[in-house]
Amino acid sequence: MTNFIGILHIIVALVLIVLVLIQDSKSNGALGMGGASGSNSLLGATGAQSLASKMTVWAAVIFAVTCLSLSILTSSQTKSVVDSMPLPTVPAAAAPAETAPAADANAAAATAAPTATPAATATPAKQ
Repeated sequence: MTNFIGILHIIVALVLIVLVLIQDSKSNGALGMGGASGSNSLLGATGAQSLASKMTVWAAVIFAVTCLSLSILTSSQTKSVVDSMPLPTVPAAAAPAETAPAADANAAAATAAPTATPAATATPAKQ
C-alpha cells in the first residue's frame, strides 16, 4: 500500500509541476512566452485558464492527501536502518590471548594508575 501511494505521490507531483508551468500568468507563462495573450494558450482563449486552474487545485489536493497518507503510514513503523545492520564481529587475530584472571586484574590496575608526579621523580630511592 505504501509503495502504491508513493508512486501515486511522485506522479501527482510531476503533474502538478507541469500544470503550474502551463498556466498563463498575468504577463509571462511557460506556454505564453513573450507576453502572448490568452488566445495562444493550450486549450483556447477562455477555457484553458479555468481548466488548468481547476486541474491544479485537484492535483494539489491529491498531493496533500498522499503526503498525509505517507506520513501516517510510515510513522507507525519504528524500525530504523541501523536495526537491520549486522553486528560487528571481532576477528580471531585481533582477540587478546587467554590469560589468568589475576594477570588481567594487574594489567588493568597498571593502566589505570596515574603517571608519576615531578615531586616523586625528584627524590632518589634509598638503597
